[in-house]
Amino acid sequence: MIIHNFLDYYARNQPDLPCITQHGITTDFGEVAQRSKRLANGLLALGVDKGQRVAILGENSLEHLLLVMASSRIGAVAVSLNHRLAPAELAFVISDAETRVLLALAGTEDKLSTLREQVGTDLAVLTQGAEFDAWLAQQSTEPPSRSVSAQDALLQLYTSGTTGNPKGVVISHFNLLSLCTMNDTAAPLRASAGMAAIICAPLFHIGGMGSMVFSIYKGLHTLLHRSFDPQQFVDDIEQYPVSNVFMVPAMIMAILQLPDIEGRDFSNLNQVFYGASPISESILRRALAVFECDFIQMYGMTETTGTVINLSADDHRKALAGKPELLRSCGRPSVGAEVKVMDRNGEELPAGEIGEIWLRSDTVMQHYYNLPEATAASLTDGWVHTGDAGYLDTEGYLYLKDRIKDMVVSGGENIYPVEVENAIAQHDAVADVAVIGVPDDKYGESLLAFVVLKPGQALQLEQLIDFCRERIAGYKIPRQMQVVEELPRNPSGKILKKILRQPYWEDVERNIG
Repeated sequence: MIIHNFLDYYARNQPDLPCITQHGITTDFGEVAQRSKRLANGLLALGVDKGQRVAILGENSLEHLLLVMASSRIGAVAVSLNHRLAPAELAFVISDAETRVLLALAGTEDKLSTLREQVGTDLAVLTQGAEFDAWLAQQSTEPPSRSVSAQDALLQLYTSGTTGNPKGVVISHFNLLSLCTMNDTAAPLRASAGMAAIICAPLFHIGGMGSMVFSIYKGLHTLLHRSFDPQQFVDDIEQYPVSNVFMVPAMIMAILQLPDIEGRDFSNLNQVFYGASPISESILRRALAVFECDFIQMYGMTETTGTVINLSADDHRKALAGKPELLRSCGRPSVGAEVKVMDRNGEELPAGEIGEIWLRSDTVMQHYYNLPEATAASLTDGWVHTGDAGYLDTEGYLYLKDRIKDMVVSGGENIYPVEVENAIAQHDAVADVAVIGVPDDKYGESLLAFVVLKPGQALQLEQLIDFCRERIAGYKIPRQMQVVEELPRNPSGKILKKILRQPYWEDVERNIG
């Protein structure tokens, strides 16, 4: 089976079943299937061959789903671009993916004009609007005649690397179908056709895109939000048959802060999946009282196509009934998944000893696009090296302790400090810089820049923020800065970020999202 088979199944048997609603407009499964066939044939007419990359730029939209399903039909690979990136960052990703066609959505006009100058003339650009609609309407609704298998790539999502350049994670149909099976099994009450699901996570993240694919897999009515709005989120739960939702703890906190939240109707809601950072016992207890449903924690990464570890609803009940330490765990492996903890020599460690977490499942990525050395460094016999440090207890629960790689998770966004440091280092007043993540009550972590200035120079935080805006995405810009005389380094010259982090994390149980 391949992904669009599920779309066609519901389109054939329940064509009027609501598929996606956005801005008050609902499109049923029959119409989504027809439009995705038109787009697939249109891509073929533009010369897209099997395995070539087609990208989309813009906020969450129906067009993201259409592009993924069209790609599934012809064996192309959909690349969902982070619309929050600066034009130079986007140009790198588009070029790195060897993108054949770019679909630019409304609201991206300013970035598109800059991109056209940077990515060359080989890129075919489709711009959302009347002209695109007319072009799409001219295409055939016949299923394209293309041979596509479950092992063929379907998605390429970009995740930053410690070298500073993003890496394209190549994900197959089989990876995504395995993810759907694992997540369905992990749910105490499984979703069924006609139920509703809210997606407000960005579709350039595996959390958003994986949820979108899962909705098609189960025949769900997707309520697609451009971004998270706590009021709209609660309104949709009340208005539609929303049984399952995914949230990061910061979203849960925002909802709990709404006025009269205890009086809202959550009777449809059966389970809340959450991830990206831990949740405190006090917030969890209040959330359980307000939502009156099960909670399941999720842990995974883009390289594992999302969640492979779950802290189950039963585990949460155990935690609240006298084992609160379980709330510091991210759980145990989902069906078919494996986890082990390794030392620096590649030897497996016993329970209780801290090392690097390795994961293996049918969801593990195929490879990093055109990066064989990085792929070899990250994969060993099907095991993906997470770069996270942690340990297993005697019952097989996984506990995260620190981050081997320097990635910071702020509000669900993965940020690699080296990208931020490279941008700041371009400032004429800066002699040296180090960026770390520090605890943040709202976002889990926020960025703090340690800056060493050149002699006779001065720099204010507002100046640094303005300088960074043209170079990196807004969410990567530090909102805290300390000017220091020098940075701590080891004899080989490497910055000792552990020393910089220590004052901020010494009283925090878990140093990782």
